[in-house]
Amino acid sequence: MSLQNLKQNVLEEREMINEILIFSRHFPENEREKLMMSQTIGTLLGMLNIINNSLPSLVQNVSPLKRIDGKETKEIAGLVNLTYEKEGKSKSVTINEADRKRFLGDLRLLDFSAKKMKKDSEKTIIFKEFKKPSKYAKISNRFFSGISNKLTEKGYFNSVSKNLRKANMPFIINTYVAMILFTTFLAVIFSIFLFILLIFFRFSLEIPFLIASDFTLNRFMENILICIAIPAITFFALYIYPYTEKESIGKRVEQELPFVVVHISAIAGSGIEPTQMFKIIALGKEYPYMKQEIRKVMNQVNFFGYDFVSALRNSARTAPSSKLSEVFDGLATVISSGGSMSEFLDKRAETLLFDYKLEREKSTKMAESFMDIYISVVIAAPMIMMLLMILMSTGIVSIGLSIIQITLIIIAVVALINIIFLVFLHLRQPAY
Repeated sequence: MSLQNLKQNVLEEREMINEILIFSRHFPENEREKLMMSQTIGTLLGMLNIINNSLPSLVQNVSPLKRIDGKETKEIAGLVNLTYEKEGKSKSVTINEADRKRFLGDLRLLDFSAKKMKKDSEKTIIFKEFKKPSKYAKISNRFFSGISNKLTEKGYFNSVSKNLRKANMPFIINTYVAMILFTTFLAVIFSIFLFILLIFFRFSLEIPFLIASDFTLNRFMENILICIAIPAITFFALYIYPYTEKESIGKRVEQELPFVVVHISAIAGSGIEPTQMFKIIALGKEYPYMKQEIRKVMNQVNFFGYDFVSALRNSARTAPSSKLSEVFDGLATVISSGGSMSEFLDKRAETLLFDYKLEREKSTKMAESFMDIYISVVIAAPMIMMLLMILMSTGIVSIGLSIIQITLIIIAVVALINIIFLVFLHLRQPAY
């Protein structure tokens, strides 16, 4: 045995320790994958112990002096040299002969687990992380990419571009403009066919507010107006859609933001690195909307090479919420000036929680107002209407309905109003 054997063992131990650290940091949330990861770490620890057991014998028999004849020293009794392949590379370790069988068994188990985890991870990446490009976007680009590029270069859709990034929509501005133009073009074709059908069958889609006005439009002009309105409404709806999506996400982010800042503030008290604080939030499932915004910051650091302060400032400009933008800007200022991040986060958390309580009080007051309306509309009004209809049906004026029919109508109306109120309250109710 020689110094080379000892060196090979130490290098192999270092690689195993690195693998254990990597597996520990990226522990999966799926129970099946978590069990497999635990078994893999246990196998690596067992192999590490086997290699450790051979180190005392190797150290005792290593000499810094070479033999005069240049030959290696004789093999040490009880030790055996194993050569094997791992991830396509040839490895060699020296272990106790008594541990040989157990080491080979662990090696086969580790190889099987690695292949299984690799297969599962590839499935996860292909089917969960990466999305196929939209076929509709590809078709839109094929027909309108030239026009959309010219329009965006002239700056006609700058506000849409900002809203697209703030809404986390998976389209660049050129593609989205092409989709707007293509959809509007389809609406124009539909309007032309509709116009031909209306003229051919001599049918008129009457518009109430135009009929009630002082002047009357003839059937031909009414049909033209309707057919022009369809593409116009389509274009306007697609134009403002990124803004409405950004506003919706911004409200969700503001609902999660106080709790995220409290969470980060608690982590910051332990003196952990700022990027690691954000990484903990990004890998969790507690804050689905804030997680997307924090991932923007981490992507700029990990993939685009920005420093953490620059990534925070860039993300502040594309944040869907003004409060989140203020938090990112404040963090960037504190880090660059060397201030206390924990103190800043504590004070910011107090402010955000105070604002959150005010919003919840507003929601409560609004719910109380709707409760009063509900009592008036659903309880008092149906009773009065039912009494009036019964009096009308038994009196001189008859409405042609029996008491059972009146009762069924009132029940149907009350049920419909209940459904409307429940849907509205559910939409207005904050997630936290």
